[in-house]
Amino acid sequence: MGTGCSYCAFENGIKVLEWKGKLEKSHTVFQVELMGLKEAIMRASQGSEITKIWTASLLSAMAVLDSHTPHQPVRDIQSFLTQNQNILVRWIKAHAGYRGNEEADTLAKKATTEGVVMKALNPRC
Repeated sequence: MGTGCSYCAFENGIKVLEWKGKLEKSHTVFQVELMGLKEAIMRASQGSEITKIWTASLLSAMAVLDSHTPHQPVRDIQSFLTQNQNILVRWIKAHAGYRGNEEADTLAKKATTEGVVMKALNPRC
């Protein structure tokens, strides 16, 4: 069915925004996590307030810190973050009961059937 990614935003404990995307079955979890992170950063860049984006993907958070990364999606994210220094990306432990993370997981599962089909390069392996 494909692999889903998502993000959601909360203000004062109320969900105010959600997004779901879908990649093909051939795409890796890493690619899907990066796609969700990139979409969240692009959305946050439309505003001027300080925005914290929490990801449960430690690999994605660490990849964004790597200035020598060969991955174009990571370089795209780094570029957005350089241009929008009011956006902070932080890691949060997955499956630890954090409401936003649990909601994003639920949305990602729904994305496999309801999500916007996203285009991404096929994995090399």
